[in-house]
Amino acid sequence: MKLLITLLFLMSKLSSFAQKVENISNSFENDYRKSNPTLNYSYDNSLQTHDYSNNWDFDKDGIKDELYFVGTGGAHLYYFLKVVLSTDKKPRAFNFVESDLPKLTAIDTLNFDKTPYGFVVANFGVNSAPSIIVKLDNQSYFANKKLLTKMNIRTKNVVISFEKGKTKFGSL
Repeated sequence: MKLLITLLFLMSKLSSFAQKVENISNSFENDYRKSNPTLNYSYDNSLQTHDYSNNWDFDKDGIKDELYFVGTGGAHLYYFLKVVLSTDKKPRAFNFVESDLPKLTAIDTLNFDKTPYGFVVANFGVNSAPSIIVKLDNQSYFANKKLLTKMNIRTKNVVISFEKGKTKFGSL
């Protein structure tokens, strides 16, 4: 009888634990609901993808573009930047621009250096299309430093913009 009660108790605890594990998510929906309720955002657990599409028009064609951070898999999950412009619908995967916490952290670049992670979308100047600025952590920066240097990116703040369908890179 004790064995049966112990077995039932263990099964109950395992079931409860499995439900908690199932509810674990890398989504920022609850945060954004409070801090930025107008932001279009979703997270797909099965694809490990943060979807920030339909918030910004990077190619200035009047149609908002697609922006994703796609999971790389593994024990310590990183996400790389992927952008699809509405003008040509070509997916642009930036595998060297990775973040383990791809969260929109500031609404301007003034407060960007105060956060150790995340990304920002900002306009630099009048009549300019928005640029994406991703803050790389040490692991991402040093793992890709050779490629970043070749692209003239010299800091952990990678700037990506688009001009007539061409990708432009820089750093802050």
